[in-house]
Amino acid sequence: HEARVIKQIVEDIMTKLSVHTHASSAEDLVGMELHLQKVYKMLQVGSDEVRFLGILGMGGVGKTTLARVIYDNIRSQFEGACFLHEVGDRSSKQGLERLQEILLSEILVLKELRINNLYEGDNLQRKRLQCKKVLLVLDDVDHIDQLDALAGKCELFGPGSRIIITTKDKHLLVKHEVEKIYRMKPLNEYESFRLFKQHAFKKIYPAKDFDDLSAQVIKRTAGLPLALKVLGSYLYGRDLAEWTSEVEWLEQIPENEILQKLERSFTKLNSVEKKLFLDIACFFTGKKKNAVIRILDSFNFRSAIGIKVLMEKSLITISEGRILMHQLIQEMGWHIVRREASNDPKMYSRLWKQEDISLVLERNLGTVKIEGISLHLTNEKQVNVSHTAFMQMTSLRFLKFRNAYVCQCRDFLPDELRWIDWHGYPSKSLPISFEGERLVSLKLKYSRIIQLGKTTKILGNLKYLNLGHSQKLIRTPDFSGTPNLESLVLEENLKTLPKRIQLENLEILILCSKLKAFPEIEGKMRRLSELYLGATALSELPASFENLSLSCCKQIESLPSSIFRFKCLKTLDVSGCSKLKNLPDDLGFLVGLQELHCSHTAIRTISSSIFLLKNLKHLSFRGCNGLCSQVSSSSHIQKPMDVTGLSSLIMLDLSDCNISDGGILSDLGFLPSLKELNLDGNNFSNIPAASISGLTRLKVLALAGCRRLESFPELPPSIEELYADECTSLMSIDQLTKYPMLHSVSLTNCHQPVKNKRHASMLDSSLKHMLEVSNCRATECGSVINSTKDYEKLIKTVKLTPRF
Repeated sequence: HEARVIKQIVEDIMTKLSVHTHASSAEDLVGMELHLQKVYKMLQVGSDEVRFLGILGMGGVGKTTLARVIYDNIRSQFEGACFLHEVGDRSSKQGLERLQEILLSEILVLKELRINNLYEGDNLQRKRLQCKKVLLVLDDVDHIDQLDALAGKCELFGPGSRIIITTKDKHLLVKHEVEKIYRMKPLNEYESFRLFKQHAFKKIYPAKDFDDLSAQVIKRTAGLPLALKVLGSYLYGRDLAEWTSEVEWLEQIPENEILQKLERSFTKLNSVEKKLFLDIACFFTGKKKNAVIRILDSFNFRSAIGIKVLMEKSLITISEGRILMHQLIQEMGWHIVRREASNDPKMYSRLWKQEDISLVLERNLGTVKIEGISLHLTNEKQVNVSHTAFMQMTSLRFLKFRNAYVCQCRDFLPDELRWIDWHGYPSKSLPISFEGERLVSLKLKYSRIIQLGKTTKILGNLKYLNLGHSQKLIRTPDFSGTPNLESLVLEENLKTLPKRIQLENLEILILCSKLKAFPEIEGKMRRLSELYLGATALSELPASFENLSLSCCKQIESLPSSIFRFKCLKTLDVSGCSKLKNLPDDLGFLVGLQELHCSHTAIRTISSSIFLLKNLKHLSFRGCNGLCSQVSSSSHIQKPMDVTGLSSLIMLDLSDCNISDGGILSDLGFLPSLKELNLDGNNFSNIPAASISGLTRLKVLALAGCRRLESFPELPPSIEELYADECTSLMSIDQLTKYPMLHSVSLTNCHQPVKNKRHASMLDSSLKHMLEVSNCRATECGSVINSTKDYEKLIKTVKLTPRF
């Protein structure tokens, strides 16, 4: 027992010494200190279990540097140690058996060791290392075979051993069951500034003449340490004129040393993954992931898996649903495209630069090598395109024009095209020769198109069709040739559609503001999940869809009684349907409904069916002037509201409904989940005590603009925010001092003519008492009352926040 305690004390001391040591050894390694602290914590060198740790990150981010500093500082605490650098590259050149020999020779301190095959090396590791406390670093691993051969299982190593693996590929670590993974991120702006100036000037404060150029380089590297070191060293010792010239050149051609380091991850991809990577680098960086997947899937790239592979290899990241790529990795992709074509734009596989696209299209230089074109200009600009510009581009699968005004009509489009996104398409129809058999998406917003084609075409692969805002469009096909259509957008176009539509795969339907009649739906559209009929001229609705967004449909007077069939409906929005007077009695059968928005409609009575919606969370009747306290039912007999069925309701908006005393206010006290209640702009002078105090979870109460309100009701202890601006009849606020959770109160312009100074003084005293007694402090207050005149300007805003 004593020996074990002494051993633990020694290890603790050594750990503390190593932390102190790395602080001094890493003082010149900018941004490394925080990484070291976090990795040491994950390693827990003092514990007896065998622990694997992965250091993950893109090429050049500093993984090897971090691993080397850690290795140098803690190797003395182990019985044997080995740092195997560039494992991936060396294994392909020297063989894994040779790496096994190096590993065992260094750990066991043997000069001559010969291993004939991997099985022999594995057995030797098992025999000689099982009882030895080992520190092993495997640097830049890029294949699972390398891990299996060099660090197979925990059982190969003695208690307290630590195996550190640096890699760009997360999948390797997961597959090898490495539980502790530390992801390295690029340097921040301040750290980048320090590191670059260390190498570019050999001092922290260079001449100010170089500040702007330094900032350009630092911005371009986006925090990648390798790039900062290489470019800094390259620019060291050069004068201002040379700096200016070189920085401009570096914008065009990345430094070879950086590219070589980054390109290693690319070379490990298979052929489809390489295509997918280059498409993202040239066309889709910063775009929404789901949208990119749809496009890439149209090329048969199995993109969901491919994107995961690129993430695992640290070539891309996903942030807020968008695909992001480090600027230098993106430039590496551009460089590969140019290199493969010997820097000849007409031979590029992908065209993404305006000057290259203009050159190829204007001079009719297109070739079979071109697979994709994307021209997205910030401001609209005319682009001259030859009539036969696309004639030789028989491999073209992706075509996108945004803000590119093409003044002439095109006679030809390649049949290989899968995705066309051409804003302002200049022709009246698609070319007669274009078959479109492979076409998956056709987006021609703001086009001059009159009809899709002069003959009916079978577009069996077409999933997405968008002809929105094409003002000259006079007719659409009957869609019998597009059986797989999933999204149909016809905003601001037609007055009529085909009388019958059969689109069983349709998921999204957005129709036109001029549309007067909805077509008859043949068959079942089971997959329809989004329907937008906002601001259309429809006078009645079909019952053949599932999700409803009908805001501002001024002509709708009723919803179909068959609405109960829409079992999956979660949101129903009829806001702004000014002629809608009633909701259907079958609404209560929509058991999945979570949001119901009826703002600014003509609804006066509430259907009893609403109170059957046990999953409803948001309910709004904002601006339904004169909303009655009675409910309507199928028997047309009005009865008091029974809101107990709305057990999940979180937010209720009854603002600007001209509610007076009693009535609907008396029925609000039985909503057990309600957190937000908006009663702004109503006409009551008091609220029944039980109505509000019974709302045990209420946090926010809005009473702004209730000009007849004389006093606050009894509030529940849960109340946190109270808004009562423009409550000009309010006489007392002293009761607010007893609510412990209340932290925000807004009382803008709560004044009325005060007949005497005594009354004004009493109200001022109430305000001061509330602030003193409550566990709050005033953050913004109006003027202190010194006179009757002052009181008429009382309290611009009072906000209370907890005093900690």
